[in-house]
Amino acid sequence: MVEKIAIRIVGRLKEECLINATDEEYYEYAVITIIERYITVITLLLLGMAYGQILPTVCFLCFFLSLRKRTGGYHADKFWKCYLGTAVTFIAVIEITKMLSEKPIIMYGLLLCSVILIEVIGTVNHPNMDMDVHELQESKKAARLVVLLEAMVIVSFIFLRIESVYIGYMSIAIILCAFLLCLAKMIKQEVRTI
Repeated sequence: MVEKIAIRIVGRLKEECLINATDEEYYEYAVITIIERYITVITLLLLGMAYGQILPTVCFLCFFLSLRKRTGGYHADKFWKCYLGTAVTFIAVIEITKMLSEKPIIMYGLLLCSVILIEVIGTVNHPNMDMDVHELQESKKAARLVVLLEAMVIVSFIFLRIESVYIGYMSIAIILCAFLLCLAKMIKQEVRTI
């Protein structure tokens, strides 16, 4: 269904002479990606609303999406698998955050391990991205910088005594990125550069 919508949108752009016919395939891919991202983010916001956690969900999404874009990590091969996996994972995030908020030492330990892991690995070069050596180095630098900035925000929030639920959701975003990074490496879902 998403693909059909994207094909119609791109077809209309082509009819209006806004894009070249030779670029049609690239635009279809881009529109499909944008639609899928919006569907997923809206679903997570609705789940957050259903659990009464809309603001923490926004915090989670800000941290997770900005870091995930740079670290990469495990990717499902079909949108429906990604969509279901993301929804189920987010429900688990909500439940795990409740538990870890009661045991901050464990949460901070996992967070520290995750930050160190992302600092060491940086980025996984997924086959769909197939970055060259320079792009991979830049992505690793960006991932390392973003995770440090996010960790500094969390530490600041701890010192400012911001409500622990927000700190929990931000921490879990980093922990989840590190987990997905490790998962991609374990199942060898990456392109190796020499």
